[in-house]
Amino acid sequence: MTELDIIINIYIKLVSKIKKSGIPVSLRTKAIIGTVQDDPFDIWVESEIKKALPKTFEVFHSGALTTPDLVVRNIKSGVIVGLEIKKLIQKPNGNDSRGLTIDYNSSLPCGSTLIKVGDETIIIPCYYLFALLDNPSKNIVTLILLDGDFINYDFELHKDSKYSNFSEYNHGPYGEGSVRHRKMYTYPNPLNSKIKEFHLRQILIAKKSEFEKSIDNSKITEQVIREDRYGNSFYYYLKDNTSITMNSSTSLETLKDIFDACKNRKPKERTAAIPTIPLIKS
Repeated sequence: MTELDIIINIYIKLVSKIKKSGIPVSLRTKAIIGTVQDDPFDIWVESEIKKALPKTFEVFHSGALTTPDLVVRNIKSGVIVGLEIKKLIQKPNGNDSRGLTIDYNSSLPCGSTLIKVGDETIIIPCYYLFALLDNPSKNIVTLILLDGDFINYDFELHKDSKYSNFSEYNHGPYGEGSVRHRKMYTYPNPLNSKIKEFHLRQILIAKKSEFEKSIDNSKITEQVIREDRYGNSFYYYLKDNTSITMNSSTSLETLKDIFDACKNRKPKERTAAIPTIPLIKS
């Protein structure tokens, strides 16, 4: 079983739960959340993954502010895959709450990431689970599981992001302050409601070459081509288990330029926010 096969099993389990309003979720109430980072949706996903996989698998929760959120290991084969979870909630009008981009905080998204097994540091594949919940947070209305390389394939850039944050001390006239230099990365948002090819679907996107090695390459409905700034083209397959259409690999619809709108963003001039009060009345 490959890393993609593990992700496919998780995908099939989640999609099998779909009902008229989406994939129902049961989240604990905010009143018993331990910390801000302790997301009940992450806990729900972890629980569902444990149900989806055989007892020969282990699921580890990485903890707050650590990427990936979950690490899944096949005890028999030793195959390991990471899963980062990203969730948004629909606005009352049905749109997603972010638009073009989504925050990835201080860890640049990537299809490979570092973890430690005991004292040994290893590189593992990393997938991302994007979920758009309805406004009451009762159902997943858009589910996208995808290879992190679909967002960014530059592993060196990803590693740099992990070690580029630092704190500056002895700051200020008394030398008693400090400054945290913490980068915040915003990259494409697959849950963007304006991306009609993804919106309100339950899909899995992975490399064409990985699907060709998988034990389950059924329900492939589209291929997505990602072109980088250097002229390279990377082919991905889109799996949609909710589709009733049967396509052959020679008749797949091709999707391109999925995130092109992100390239049109322009930097905005930043100005200091200064309070304004009225003049004294004469």
